[in-house]
Amino acid sequence: MSIEKIEQLEELVASAVEGLSNLHAENMRLEQRVRELEKEKETALKENEKGKDSLGKLKQLEASHRKLEKDRSEVRIKVQNVLQKIEKMNFV
Repeated sequence: MSIEKIEQLEELVASAVEGLSNLHAENMRLEQRVRELEKEKETALKENEKGKDSLGKLKQLEASHRKLEKDRSEVRIKVQNVLQKIEKMNFV
């Protein structure tokens, strides 16, 4: 093999090694990014679960509030009826 061919081969090998090194560095960077995104996903899933729990509790509170409003209205009507009956009585 001639010296020129060996030098060309050295350049090709050096270029391939540099390319592999760059690919390795990029792979490491991407693996780190994947880990970061997995953590973000986990955090988002936990927040989503908390949100679902809060929404469920809110719906329960709304249903309870509607029932209490209905009960309050019924009690108000009963009290008004009792007051009307009392007014009709003559204690004089």
